[in-house]
Amino acid sequence: MTDDVVRSHARGIPADRVLAATGAVPDDWYRRLDDADGRTIGHTAVAAWLVAQGVDPWWAQSVAVGYGQSRGLRVPGQRSDGSFAVSASRQVDGDREAVLDRAVVVASASFGHAPTSERRGGKRPSARWTAADRESVLLTAEDGPRPGTVRLSATRERLTGPERMPEAKAGLRALLAAI
Repeated sequence: MTDDVVRSHARGIPADRVLAATGAVPDDWYRRLDDADGRTIGHTAVAAWLVAQGVDPWWAQSVAVGYGQSRGLRVPGQRSDGSFAVSASRQVDGDREAVLDRAVVVASASFGHAPTSERRGGKRPSARWTAADRESVLLTAEDGPRPGTVRLSATRERLTGPERMPEAKAGLRALLAAI
């Protein structure tokens, strides 16, 4: 598995951003987590411990993932349940709901069926397609960095192993390019 498929957490969020958001750099959090038995308590407990230390829940998840990867407890792209996921995104013109409407038409044609669930309204409307093997694709639309743009993200979840990641990532990129 390479960083061109799923970037390792160490290559993700810069330490200075983690410091600004949490009050400590990742390596400091990792040492504290080692002292709190982070290697044995599991991802959920690590994130809860961080929240108890005053870390925002989103940042707690980020630090917990980085900790797990830094200690060899999980590899990039691996979820806490042992499955794997990949994602891709692109910026498109429009508003969230209209972009998601277009994406649903394209994705439904690609997957051969309508979404198994949709969540409309809010900051991140979404649609999900779930296959019989429980793999799924989640599309979300959120405001982009410029007015009138949307960040459309696609995530392929519940992959059974890292060998599936390159093909799944290529499929997501192709899907997004068609929207």
